[in-house]
Amino acid sequence: MSELKKLFGQNVANRRKELGLSQEALAEATGVTVETISHIERGIHGPRFGLIEKLEKVLDAKAESFFRNNS
Repeated sequence: MSELKKLFGQNVANRRKELGLSQEALAEATGVTVETISHIERGIHGPRFGLIEKLEKVLDAKAESFFRNNS
């Protein structure tokens, strides 16, 4: 598993939780399945560029923030 995919997924999950959104709500708002959100958050799959743009809008965050190591 790619470290970048893991980092991206952790940051998406953290931001989703900060906003009080469930994986189901995020999936619905971005037009993907809950399985897709789960796979991204666990670092199994990386998102396509179009989904990154949707995540930016729904999570009210810049794409760059998903790639930063905030620890």
